[in-house]
Amino acid sequence: MLTESEFRLFKELIYEECGINFVEEKRGFLESRLKKRMESQGIKSAYEYYYTIKHSAQKWQELPALLDALMICETSFFRNLPQFELLRDEVLPELIARKRKSGSRTIRIWSAGCSTGQEPYSAVMMLLNSMPDANLWSIRVFASDLSFTALERAQSGQYRPEQLKGVDRGSVQRYFTQDNGHYVLADSVKRHVIFDYHNLKHDNGLRGLDIIFCRNVLIYFDADEQRRLITRFTNSLVPSGYLFLGHAESLQGITGRFTMLHKNKGIAYRLEG
Repeated sequence: MLTESEFRLFKELIYEECGINFVEEKRGFLESRLKKRMESQGIKSAYEYYYTIKHSAQKWQELPALLDALMICETSFFRNLPQFELLRDEVLPELIARKRKSGSRTIRIWSAGCSTGQEPYSAVMMLLNSMPDANLWSIRVFASDLSFTALERAQSGQYRPEQLKGVDRGSVQRYFTQDNGHYVLADSVKRHVIFDYHNLKHDNGLRGLDIIFCRNVLIYFDADEQRRLITRFTNSLVPSGYLFLGHAESLQGITGRFTMLHKNKGIAYRLEG
């Protein structure tokens, strides 16, 4: 168990490093993850561990390992299906029509907090299934996360059978092969996705994006960090670009620059101006 001063030290450190705000209700989760990292390093004192990740020569290895351990990599293919249906039925037709009018055949998407890859891969499958001439387009999905462990699993494109729940049978047959008890994603999907480590506390320099997925991430930030993150997303999107948030997240009280789209419980936000 952390003392009050120890809890405050780690809470402030984590907030400073990645913007995640550990409220009192999440204290037990933080303690359990800290305990695992301390045991792995043979450290028994919380203050000693704090010194290790703050000041020692090991901090460049252990701090990212701690942040990795704090990530909740809960995801699935086509999670919150109404949003993907909104992408298919409303967002893509409008986006493609706008692109054709301007003479462009490039679609750029960012999956921010991509976890083990199901979200960006779902987006690519939806695009490939919805666009008869997809092979004539340049489709790029930038997928980022704070967890190296999750990114390694995402890049492998290998999933257990139960992880394919939510993928329709046609897409399973089209985009996956079976190998040693796993389903392996086809290169026709993987080649469109670029995975990279990124801390959402900082700007990654992406610009000219048509769509950003950042779902179930804002809930871990306080109001100030939420505003800063949405500002960065606004700078990254093209005018009339789209932002998808988690079903429990909203832009209300954060910014007035987006218009909400809503259909069959699916919600997205379009950047105006």
